[in-house]
Amino acid sequence: MHTFSHVLFLFFIIVSILYFIYIAIHLISWNLIPTSVITTTPKTKISVIIAARDEEATIGNCLNAIAAQTYPANLFEIIVVDDHSTDKTKEVAEKALSQIKISNQLISNPENLEGKKNAITEAIRKSSGELIVITDADCRSAPKWLSIIENEYQKTGAYMLYGPVDITGATNFLGHFQSLELDGFSVLSGAGIKIGVPLLCSGANIAYTRKLFTDVEGFKGIDNNPTGDDILLMFKVHKKYPGKIGFLKSKDALVSTSAPGALKDFLVQRIRWGSKGLHSNNFANSFVSLLVFSSNFLSVVAMLLIIAKAKLYPLLICGIAIKISADFLLLFFATNFFNKKKLLWIFPFAELVTMLYISGVGIAANFLSYNWKGRQYKRPI
Repeated sequence: MHTFSHVLFLFFIIVSILYFIYIAIHLISWNLIPTSVITTTPKTKISVIIAARDEEATIGNCLNAIAAQTYPANLFEIIVVDDHSTDKTKEVAEKALSQIKISNQLISNPENLEGKKNAITEAIRKSSGELIVITDADCRSAPKWLSIIENEYQKTGAYMLYGPVDITGATNFLGHFQSLELDGFSVLSGAGIKIGVPLLCSGANIAYTRKLFTDVEGFKGIDNNPTGDDILLMFKVHKKYPGKIGFLKSKDALVSTSAPGALKDFLVQRIRWGSKGLHSNNFANSFVSLLVFSSNFLSVVAMLLIIAKAKLYPLLICGIAIKISADFLLLFFATNFFNKKKLLWIFPFAELVTMLYISGVGIAANFLSYNWKGRQYKRPI
């Protein structure tokens, strides 16, 4: 038993060091990403697609923000796809679109199809833009959002682009916690793309060419997973066109959303996110997912052992300290970019919550089904 403890403690130290190295490399990479600045004249036809299900409370604000874009109105269209909503999403969207002086369509997912992937595919079939831009119905885009996306597309020739996502309007600990976490995700997303190992992104702020979507055969091969219209598609693109994915490091490229208000909704959302990578067939993604889970799970175990006055606790404290230092550095850089440094005061509490929930969600995502917007989804096979 004594030998086993030594091995376990040393393994924890190794995992913590690897985790710190992973974060450090990404922070160096993040600082090397040039800030996106508009220097070109708009010329690309854009199709903005919003797949919506039961979003009557947010779809109006989403569409109004898109209508207020500085991008020339004659160079983009808006397509809303109603994914069999059970509320008044379709009616609210129809009213909002009728007041927008921009080419638009309101369509519905075919009766025999459901889900965001099918909605996006249907919208692309009926779109006319060279560049497809996707956001969510509960998001609000910055005024120069389309302009900075098209500018980056022109300058870099990227086939796919991702931008940062932020949470605004948080009023309680859970909301502030999610804001911190999502800001950190955005930094890791951009940094991973910069070093050529893209592992994170958000379907709330994504753009790709129509030709690319056709070349990779859309969501074929990843359609068995109800989610993954973002990360799993990115893996397909990276495999076929490495180096052709870009990140928009600019507050002008920002889209903002609200945090799930209830703990249950938050956990279900994270289980849904966690399920994306279960069958991604991406070694780097699987390794990093295991590394992140292990560092958090072992930190929880270490704290329990320290409370139980286990021997060799200095090693346990060292491992925890390395892991916490990595997370603090990540969030320091993230809050600096998003102008949210005042949120760092909750870091000690947020770190403990992170260790606990990632340990639980990491297990749950592999074994549990989940309910999302009135639909029951089974674990991908």
